[in-house]
Amino acid sequence: MAETLFLLKKIISPLFQPLSVVLVLLVSGLILLWMTRKKNIGKIFITMGTILLLLASYGFLADRLVVTLENRYLPLLDVKNIHTSKDIKWIVVLGGGSLPDSLLPLSSQLGPSSLIRLLEGVRLHRQLPGSRLILSGGAVFQDLPESETLAKTALLMGVSDNDVVRENRSLDTADQAKLIARTVGHNRFILVTSAIHMPRSMALFRKFGMDPIPAPTDYIVVKQPRIPPRAFFPEADSLGKMEAAIHEYLGLIWMGVQ
Repeated sequence: MAETLFLLKKIISPLFQPLSVVLVLLVSGLILLWMTRKKNIGKIFITMGTILLLLASYGFLADRLVVTLENRYLPLLDVKNIHTSKDIKWIVVLGGGSLPDSLLPLSSQLGPSSLIRLLEGVRLHRQLPGSRLILSGGAVFQDLPESETLAKTALLMGVSDNDVVRENRSLDTADQAKLIARTVGHNRFILVTSAIHMPRSMALFRKFGMDPIPAPTDYIVVKQPRIPPRAFFPEADSLGKMEAAIHEYLGLIWMGVQ
């Protein structure tokens, strides 16, 4: 049942992304315009698709949606700022995608988000002597669990294998929260994931009775001292930001209806 719901989410959620909606509107508009007599409706569909593409491709809207999620939790720059830091023994790093391919160097087998999350986890681990890393991620549409690739990379960064715990069965964030709860119990721990993903992650971990200390990283929107010239032009990056934000909002909505 869990795997069926997981596949259902993966199939349905892309249909609500801006690019999918734009393509449906444009293709439907072209069909109505050229193959039917409903030319006015076709023009409306094409106009709507064009406007949506423009809105999604400019950073002013995408950045606002992303920042609303990314700024909910402050970054954890120094664990000494946590008054109970000496009692923290676990640092949980959530995987953000991997491409295990033995023909590629290990640095290319982790997605950018996973690599940044792991780097942040290792940084915090070095600030907390005696702590252990829980690297989380199962085999999603691949044979090797993501946690294994994360672990290999952590060892390459100098982390001792004794300080690494692999959670290799989860399919999504809800799975990660449920399975990690069995390891950490009621102990406080640091949770590392992308800043845009942190609100949903915190909500899921709290749903399973845990109270993690957020350590967001992998920020998509970073404040710039000056407006760059590219801000005045549509960009594929802005479309990507929009899709990332909508993915998270859909995830939060999905949590609310379950």
